[in-house]
Amino acid sequence: MSGNQGFVDLRLNSQEGQVNESFWPSFTDIMTVIVMIFLIAMVVLLMRNMELLAELRATMEAERVASELARATGEEKDSLSVQLHAARDRVSELQLQLMRLQERNLSQETTITNQVTRITDLTAERDGLKRETGQLTLLRQRLETDLDSAKVRLDRSQQHIVNLEANVAGLEQNMRNLQTRFESAQASATALQQTVAQQQQQLEGLHGERQEAERKFLVLVGEYDDLKVRYDKLVRPARSSQGRRLVEVRYWKEGRGYRIAYRGDGAGSFEEVSRATLDQRLAALRDAERNGLYVRVIFPENSGLSYNEAWEFTNHLHKNYDYYFQDEVPAAQLEAPPPPGDAEQPQ
Repeated sequence: MSGNQGFVDLRLNSQEGQVNESFWPSFTDIMTVIVMIFLIAMVVLLMRNMELLAELRATMEAERVASELARATGEEKDSLSVQLHAARDRVSELQLQLMRLQERNLSQETTITNQVTRITDLTAERDGLKRETGQLTLLRQRLETDLDSAKVRLDRSQQHIVNLEANVAGLEQNMRNLQTRFESAQASATALQQTVAQQQQQLEGLHGERQEAERKFLVLVGEYDDLKVRYDKLVRPARSSQGRRLVEVRYWKEGRGYRIAYRGDGAGSFEEVSRATLDQRLAALRDAERNGLYVRVIFPENSGLSYNEAWEFTNHLHKNYDYYFQDEVPAAQLEAPPPPGDAEQPQ
């Protein structure tokens, strides 16, 4: 009581100041320690993450360099192999063209002109098909957009009809309740019925437009599929021996007899065989090889063959045994009989 001049201190929080003086310094020290521990842990984690990131980047760079080196080596090897096979095929084609030039010297210019014209026509047709394909794609997209718009209009019309039917029901209810306004309500109901009839006619018209659009779309889809098939035929990949079983056949003429030499693996020496034996071996290899055969026909210099004889022999082997010509020949023609010259071959 001496501190309060003889009066009792009736305040509720008279001791609060004393408690606070001892609490806050301790709380501050604890929080400081917690923050320091948090900061130290964060710094350690950041440093560890930076080390891991550097290691990850080094590993990814090493993998990228190894991948680039392997890809470059594989591409160079494939390129050299393709060039080698292309050069061999080119030699065979040049031999065949040389024999054709020797026999058809007078008609060479006309034949070349016709071939160039045919190639130009095919190129123009292919470009036209590409343009038609693009136009058909755009037309299909437009038809799909129009169909979606027609569906939206149809939904709106159906909703409008539902609303009109609700209005008609309401008007009929009002007409029954308000006999004094019978004539005006009847006129309103007649007008609304006419509107409903018009909306129904519009709806039927929209249904007809939708069916017509669907029919046109189906027709366009069929035309597009047909154009796609024709386009795929035009852009068919070139004939290549890569991934195929290479078979080499030499063909020449001595006197009145035809001579055939066969090499089945593209390496080693040629083995002279008869026409029947050659067909048997090629048929067996064709049935056994999953990826098909690549038949290369070689005509030696001064082979003594005419162009027709060389072409008939090459065409027979390609159509019956070469993978590239199998899809273009009906199955009934795969076992075509050998030409009459077979009787003159050495046995």
